Amino acid sequence: MAEAGVSEDRNHILLIEDDDFIREIFRIFLEDFGYQVSEANNGRTGLELFREKRPDLVMLDLRMPEMDGLDVLAEVKRESPDTPTVVVSGMGTIGDVIKALKLGAWDYIAKPVQDMTVLQHSVAKNLERAALIRENKRYREHLEQEVQKRTAEIEERTRELEKAYESVTAEVEERRRVEQVLRWVNREQKMLSACNHAVVRAADELALARELCAILVETGGYAFSWVGFSAGPEKAEALLPVACVSGEDATLTAADIDWQEAAVALALAGRAVETGQRQSRVAADSGRDILPRRAGATKVPYGACLALPLVASGNTLGALLLYTPEREKDPGAESRLLGELADDLAYGIYALRARTERRRIREELQIGVDRLGSALEGTVKVLASTVEVRDPYTAGHQKRVATLAARIGQHMGLEQNRIDGIYMAGLVHDLGKIYIPAEILSKPNTLSDIELSLIRTHPQVGYDLLKTIDFSWPIAQIVLQHHERLNGEGYPNGLKGDEILPEARILTVADVVEAMASHRPYRPARGVERALREIRAKRGSVLDPRAVDACLDLFETNQIDFANL
Repeated sequence: MAEAGVSEDRNHILLIEDDDFIREIFRIFLEDFGYQVSEANNGRTGLELFREKRPDLVMLDLRMPEMDGLDVLAEVKRESPDTPTVVVSGMGTIGDVIKALKLGAWDYIAKPVQDMTVLQHSVAKNLERAALIRENKRYREHLEQEVQKRTAEIEERTRELEKAYESVTAEVEERRRVEQVLRWVNREQKMLSACNHAVVRAADELALARELCAILVETGGYAFSWVGFSAGPEKAEALLPVACVSGEDATLTAADIDWQEAAVALALAGRAVETGQRQSRVAADSGRDILPRRAGATKVPYGACLALPLVASGNTLGALLLYTPEREKDPGAESRLLGELADDLAYGIYALRARTERRRIREELQIGVDRLGSALEGTVKVLASTVEVRDPYTAGHQKRVATLAARIGQHMGLEQNRIDGIYMAGLVHDLGKIYIPAEILSKPNTLSDIELSLIRTHPQVGYDLLKTIDFSWPIAQIVLQHHERLNGEGYPNGLKGDEILPEARILTVADVVEAMASHRPYRPARGVERALREIRAKRGSVLDPRAVDACLDLFETNQIDFANL
């Protein structure tokens, strides 16, 4: 028999029991506690009701007509693995109990039920556990999606930055180097050599521009030189003077020039920038032109001037202007040499800007990597905390094991990257215990065989939870193997010797020491000394000898204090 509808405000329990009397007692008892109950008097009807109503919990007998309880349990778990199931039976053997638990039953209650509060406790506990599992699943899915989203964003940004970096590097590398053998007189050779050295040594583009102006005047013999940078891509011909040097006045700076009155010089430089070609001008026949100075400053006369565009990788960066004191000397006579010098100056400025851009790109890339690392570490810590919330007796166990294992790896001389992986694995090595009932984890006396078999599933469960996460280390494998032993008597896979990862062997030693030295609900702490005697006795036969030696040395030389782990 079944109800016509189910309220969404109360937890819905499907009761499958062929004994009408027991089914009626259970239904009344559960409804008194506010549960909505649907009933079925055989396995086949119960399975049909399960598929129709999708209850929050299924309570069933093992021995029933038409369809056996174990068959119903198997179908329920196949269709809805997360639905809590409680077996209530008085006919089953211990083999039936084990089979029911292996099929996925969350609890087993023997009939007759002498104390109905046992039934209520089992229902409430398993409904609460199911709610926690659903919440954890939703949280994990959201967290995984967020990590994947952030990872994708960082990877996309990384690809863009790498592409930009490669483009800049390619452009810089394509810049040709001056290889022409200097055929000019000693003065021109020294000038070009000095300019090249300035470009190579340069750390700042303004300092480079002033140094080249000084070389042209002091070594090249020019009366005056100045460099102007383009104001911007849309105003390339508008120049901003940034450096100047005068042979007649060593104290002259760009601030001393009245650039608003220097129309000839600025126009000449503007044409050079606009056309990308050198521009020259000889002073008028009536006398030498004057480069206007501000009031009170010495005037700088010149007989001819030459403007050279500064072009690198197709970008016009500005212009270089040179002045000679004599009308008769045409600056264009040395245009080839000066063109190479201007190219070197442009290359130096472009390379400095590219270097600054590369530095910025590297910093952004590192920030992205650091954020990803922080997000990953935060994710691992959140996963670790989920176990400790359910098992207060072992709170801090994973962190202490992780810290001790990392110290052992460090003492063994492992690379920092591997030590980091061991630490991260230690933080979540007992993650699989999240699927073990809390009452088993905190049971104050000896575990039964069934309970022990459930406990021993936690490495595999932890592996299944972690295997899809793309860590930089084999975290899932380390977690899977941390209860394996060198002699093959460990679990879950009975691995031997080198079949076990070195990181897992280190984690095993740390886990044994911490577990023995700490309090457990079923026994008091045995102390560090007894734990060290235990690992010394099992060195080489059960536990990794190098890891044991490193651990013993850390404690015996007082390099580590267990109380402060």
